[in-house]
Amino acid sequence: SKIIVANNGEILRTAMLRNGISPHNGRSRLINCRGLGTCGTCAIEIYNTNTNDDAHTGDCDNSIINNIEPKERSTKEKLRFNFPPHNLSSNQSPNLRLACQVQVQVNGEDDGSEITVKKRKGFWGQG
Repeated sequence: SKIIVANNGEILRTAMLRNGISPHNGRSRLINCRGLGTCGTCAIEIYNTNTNDDAHTGDCDNSIINNIEPKERSTKEKLRFNFPPHNLSSNQSPNLRLACQVQVQVNGEDDGSEITVKKRKGFWGQG
């Protein structure tokens, strides 16, 4: 795991790339829509990170993600996830989002606002 710093309002995909982390797997690093929200190769799971304990274990929390906008999937995300390989009707995680369609929201410098991003395997991050 790697901790990155994102600017308030920054697109998550941009923050990841700026910090040397690709939201894409394998060849999708070369073949993707470059942030237009049409290919789905930057699909990730986003969770709140539990930072309220002294040990700072970084446990994942499935509640509404407070530090991103929009809170729910955008129209582009809903449309893209209706097609294979994602196909939302097949029991996909409600936390599955496109990194190119999510903005990071930070309340202040070092305010403890953290999210956990998990990238799945597969060309589209579907598996």
